[in-house]
Amino acid sequence: MNPITHFAFADFVRALENLENTFRNEQDRYLLLTGETGVGKTMLCRQLHMALDRCRYRVLYFSHARHLSATGLIRVLANCLRLPTRRSHSETLQGLVHSLREQPHQLLIWFDEAHELADETLLEARSLAESDLADNCPVRILLIGMPALRDSLQGIAALWRRIVVREELTGLTFDELPPFIEHHFGAEKVQLICQEGMRILFERGRGIPGLIVPMFRKILADSEPNAPINPLNLDDILQRWELA
Repeated sequence: MNPITHFAFADFVRALENLENTFRNEQDRYLLLTGETGVGKTMLCRQLHMALDRCRYRVLYFSHARHLSATGLIRVLANCLRLPTRRSHSETLQGLVHSLREQPHQLLIWFDEAHELADETLLEARSLAESDLADNCPVRILLIGMPALRDSLQGIAALWRRIVVREELTGLTFDELPPFIEHHFGAEKVQLICQEGMRILFERGRGIPGLIVPMFRKILADSEPNAPINPLNLDDILQRWELA
């Protein structure tokens, strides 16, 4: 058992490979990753960051997009490139665009919690991504957020059409649940739950890794040690856990 190593479920692997290949192909300016809280979006971004060549790409990751204004975005980017801020926002933006064209690496801007990103900030990022008429694509944008992000982006038709790569993490399949539990808790713990118990756990956890781990931990804590767990008791434990 290794609780530190991430369990690479099929949906996760697929999304990671597709995003990694898209960045390396250097064609699409915009990429989208959506999924419920706890499904593994942040972990995927960590692994994606590690997989990309740091000599070719520079990643700028914003973990709380709702706190970022349009002018704040430009100031942060200018600071990262060690550019002075000008008297006006437009002058700073113009200097930033010029500098980006001369950078040896491609700038990848990743907005987490992008469903809370202000429209003006998103449009400012878009102006950077589309600033090069030669189509050299010095800036590329990854939008990460809840499923509601797709709905909000569809309201910006011109931008939505440009987002060709749209990945969604849905979580574990039922067949992946036993090996997932074994990965985090050990083979002996998997044997304590019958097939019906697994079904109940999967349905209540909706296949979301970030829910299933604390749920299973609660099941173990409220059950007799090393004894088979009755599905009815398991369901009762999870009902009380959800209401707590």
